[in-house]
Amino acid sequence: MYVPQTYHAALILMLTSMVCWGSWPNFLKKLPAWRLEYFYFDFTLGPDSADAGGFITHLFQAGPREASFAILGGFIWNIGNILLLNSIMIAGLAVAFPIAAIPAIVLGIGASYWLQPVGNPWLLATSVLVLLIAAQTAAAAYRRLGSATGPGKPKGIATALLSGLLIGFFPPFVTAAITGSAALESYTVSTLFMVGAFLTTVIALPILIRRPLVGDAGNLGGYSSGRVGWHVLGLLAGAMWSSGTVFNFIAAGMVGVAISVGIGSGAPMIGALWGVFAWREYASGPPTSKALIAAALLLYAVGVAAMAIAYTM
Repeated sequence: MYVPQTYHAALILMLTSMVCWGSWPNFLKKLPAWRLEYFYFDFTLGPDSADAGGFITHLFQAGPREASFAILGGFIWNIGNILLLNSIMIAGLAVAFPIAAIPAIVLGIGASYWLQPVGNPWLLATSVLVLLIAAQTAAAAYRRLGSATGPGKPKGIATALLSGLLIGFFPPFVTAAITGSAALESYTVSTLFMVGAFLTTVIALPILIRRPLVGDAGNLGGYSSGRVGWHVLGLLAGAMWSSGTVFNFIAAGMVGVAISVGIGSGAPMIGALWGVFAWREYASGPPTSKALIAAALLLYAVGVAAMAIAYTM
C-alpha cells in the first residue's frame, strides 16, 4: 500500500482526486436517454482501488467505532450526491449547484478542521470564501447560457439545500475514522466508505425508481434493458470516482481531511473545463457567459492554491 512520504506527493494525490471527482459526470452526460437511477447502480458498482488484502488485516486492528464512522460517512455522502444530481435535473445546474455548494464547502471543511486542526485557519477560511465565490460565478455563467435552468425551482432549491448539507456532513465522519483511538488507515477508510455508499444505493434507488423526484416512474426490470456500453460507462464512472476518493483519503492521512476535501472541492473547475473544451457548452453563448466562466475558473484555481498553501504555513 502506498503512503505519501512528502507533502508534494500528497498534493499530487489530492489534485488527481480533484480531476477524478470533476471528470466522472462526463460518462453520465454521454447517456441522455438512460435513467439516472440505472446509471447510478452501475456507478456504485464500479471497482474501487483499495487494497483488498490489506483491508482485512487493518479492519481487524481497527475499532468498530471508527469503522462505523467510515461506513456512515459513505452512506451520508451518497444520499447527498443522489439528491444533488436530482436537484440539477429538477431546477438546473445554475440553480442547484450554487445552493448546494454553500453548506457542502463550509460545513465539510469547517467541521473537519474543528475535529482535526491542521493548516493555517485564516488561509483555509480565505480559500473557502474564494471557492464559494467561484461556485456562484460559475452558476451565473450557466444562467447566461439560458439552457441550464429548469422548472420546479422551489422543489429543486429544497433538494439542493438538503444535498449540500448531507455532502458537507460526511467529511467529519471520515475525520473521526482516521483520528480516533483505534484509527483506520486510509485504504480501509476508503473501502468502508464505499461500502456505505453502496448500501445507500441498494436502499434508496429502488424507491426513487418507483417514486422519482423528476420524470416518470420506472421499475427495476428496466435496468436489464440497457445496452452493454451504457453499463460499461456507468462502471467506468464509478471506477474514476472511487479512485479519486482513495487518492483523497490517502492524502488526508498526512494533511488532514479539511485540506484534502478542500482541494477536492475544486472538482467543479475540472467539470467546467470539460464543458468548455470537450462539450463546447459556451461556444454559442453570449460574451458575458464566457467572461464569467473564465473568472470562475480563475477563482477556483486561486482557491485550490490557497488551500494547498495552508498546509505549509
